[in-house]
Amino acid sequence: MARKTLNARRIEAQRELEEAQARLTKLQNEAATRIGRIAVKTGLADLGLSDDEIKLEFEKIISGTKQGERS
Repeated sequence: MARKTLNARRIEAQRELEEAQARLTKLQNEAATRIGRIAVKTGLADLGLSDDEIKLEFEKIISGTKQGERS
């Protein structure tokens, strides 16, 4: 079997990269939807917090969880 040309390999690599990026975007959207559903169900969306305040609270949760893993 003949070796693919450099251009053909670059095109194939670009296609693979685009497919991987599409899969990553899909996974991120699924995670965002899940977290959003939880936020609505728990009333977080009704608290009137800014995006920055919500982000800070998520960061506190993450920080506490990571410290718990170290203990």
